[in-house]
Amino acid sequence: MNDEVRRIKERLDLVEVVGDYVKLRKAGKSFVGLCPFHQEKTPSFSVSRERQTYHCFGCGAGGDVFRFLMEMEGWTFPQALEVLSARTGVVLEHRGRRREEGGDVLEEALAFYRASLGASEGEAARAYLRRRELPQEAWERFELGWSLPAWRSLEDHLRRQGLNLRDAVERGLLVEGPKGTYDRFRGRVMFPIRSETGRLLGFGGRLVDGEGAKYVNSPESPLFEKRKVLYLLPQAKRAIREKGSALVVEGYLDAIRCHLNGHPEAVASLGTAFTEEQADLLARQADRCLICFDTDAAGQEAALKGMYVLRRKGLDVRVVRLPKGKDPDELLRDPQGAEAFEGALTEALPLPRFHVAARRKWLEDPQERKRGLEEVLGGIASLSVLDVRPSLPDVAADLGLLPHELEALLRQRGWGGVSEKRPPFPPRSGERGEGIFPPPGVSIHESGEEEPAPDPWEAALCHLLWSREGSRSSSAPEGVLPLLRSECARAVASALLCGESPEELEARWLQTGDQRSAALLALGGAFLEELYLEESPEEEVLRQLRLREWRRRYEELHRRVVRKESLSEEERKDYVAMAAKIKRGEKRSYERKAP
Repeated sequence: MNDEVRRIKERLDLVEVVGDYVKLRKAGKSFVGLCPFHQEKTPSFSVSRERQTYHCFGCGAGGDVFRFLMEMEGWTFPQALEVLSARTGVVLEHRGRRREEGGDVLEEALAFYRASLGASEGEAARAYLRRRELPQEAWERFELGWSLPAWRSLEDHLRRQGLNLRDAVERGLLVEGPKGTYDRFRGRVMFPIRSETGRLLGFGGRLVDGEGAKYVNSPESPLFEKRKVLYLLPQAKRAIREKGSALVVEGYLDAIRCHLNGHPEAVASLGTAFTEEQADLLARQADRCLICFDTDAAGQEAALKGMYVLRRKGLDVRVVRLPKGKDPDELLRDPQGAEAFEGALTEALPLPRFHVAARRKWLEDPQERKRGLEEVLGGIASLSVLDVRPSLPDVAADLGLLPHELEALLRQRGWGGVSEKRPPFPPRSGERGEGIFPPPGVSIHESGEEEPAPDPWEAALCHLLWSREGSRSSSAPEGVLPLLRSECARAVASALLCGESPEELEARWLQTGDQRSAALLALGGAFLEELYLEESPEEEVLRQLRLREWRRRYEELHRRVVRKESLSEEERKDYVAMAAKIKRGEKRSYERKAP
C-alpha cells in the first residue's frame, strides 16, 4: 500500500485537486485562497506545489492530498485511495477493499453500457444519437452508453464478473421485485454522472422507444444525492475557472451540445430545481453564472428561483433568454443557431430585470399587478445595493416608475440597510460549521481536551526530519526530543529518529485517521517557506528551539530572583549562563536579519 500511495501522489498536483474546491491565486512559491474548513474573509489557506501539502494559518488544518479529500468529502482512507487510484490510473493490488466500497460495480456497469452501445444490440441507441446529431467522437468523449431492453442483461453480466449484486442494488443499478432482482435501466441511452472529483456516482437514462418516463436517474442514496451534483462538472471546471463564469443548463444533451459548440464551461442541473448545494459547487469555481433553462413556464420559474439561490452565494447571476420554444440543444443544431446563442449570452439579463420580465403577465394584468409588484419588489429588496444599482433605471422603466419612486419602494422593504454578511465559501449543510473548528492557536486532542497548537519551529524541525534523510541521520534523539514540548511533535520526531520511514508513518496515519501529524508537517513546511532559509535550515531551526529553552529556563530562575527566593550555587551559575547564551543567540538572529 505504501507504494500505491507514493505512486498516486507522484501523479497528482495538489494545487489542481484543491483548485476543484477553492479559488487559488499565486503568491510567491505557494498558492493561497479562502480556507474551505472555516469561515474567513482574508485568505489564510496556503497550498505548496513544491511540497504537495496544504496548511491553514487560521484553523490549523493541513496535510496532503489524501487528507484534503478525506476532510472535504468525508471519505475514509480506503474511499480516498479508490477515487485517487481511478483518477491517476494506479492499479490497486488489494481489490477486495474497492469491492467492499461498491466502486467497482458502477464502473463495471458503465463499461457494460458503453460496450453495448457499440455492439449489434445498440443500433437503436446509435440511430437515436445520430438523429440528435451527436457525432461518434462525442459518444466516447462523454462516456455515453446503452442499457439493453432485456430485464436482466446487466444483472447477468455483473454475476459473470463475480461482483456483489447487493452492491448493485444499493447503487440503484438493480431493483428488487417480487420475482427477484432486475435491471433498473432498460432500453435507455445512458449518461454517467460523476462528482466534482470525477468519482462515478450514478446514471441518467433517456428512453429511446416505448412507454415510460422520458428520463430516469439513479435513485437517491448515500453515494448519489441529486441535489449535490452537476452533470459534466469534472469536464467543465477548468474552463469555468479560466473564464470566471459558468453556464447552467437543464438537460444532459443541452450540456453536451454546449461543450461541442465552444462552451466547455456548461453544466446541467439534472432537472429544473437548482439547489443550495449545487450553488456551492459553482461558487468554488467562479464569480459569475449564466442560467440558460428551457423557455417554457417551468423552465423560466426554475431559472428565477435558481438566480436567487446563486446570488445568495455571492455570484453575479444572469439569465439567458432563448427564442421561444427552443432549448440550447435545439438552437445550436440550427444552421444559424450558434450566432443566435452567442447573441443571447451577450444580452443575458441581470436578476432584477429578469424578475420583472418573468412577472410581466402579472404586472400587465390590473387584477394581478399588485401581487406581481409585491413579489418583484420583495425579491429585489433582498439584494444588495451593488446588485441593484446598475439596473435600477431599467427596472424602474420596466415597472413604469421613476427611479426615485422605485428606490423609495425598495427602501420601505428594507433595501439598502445593513449589508448581508455571507461567507465566501459557506460550509455545506450538515457538515463543517462555525464553532466546529477550534480557534487559531489551539488544537484538539483525540480525547477532546485542548492543547496549545504546536510551535512553528517545532513543526519546522519535524518537517526537516521528514523530508531530509540527512537531517535524520545527523540528529540524535537525545539532542532533539528535549527541545520539543508538543506531544505530537515529539511523537513524529521520535518515530523518524528511531528508524521509521516517512512512507511507513504516512500509511499508518492514513489508516488510523491521524490528522494532527499530517497537519504538523504541513505547518512546518509552510513556515520554512515563509522564512526562506536557503542555507543550513536545520542549524537555524535547532538554534531557535535551543534559544526558546534557554529563555524558558532563564525566565523561570528570574521569577525566583524577583521574588527574592534563594538560588543554589548551581542555579546561580545556570542563571548567568542562560543570560549570556540568550544574548549571543539574539545577537546572531539580528546579524542574520541585517542586510
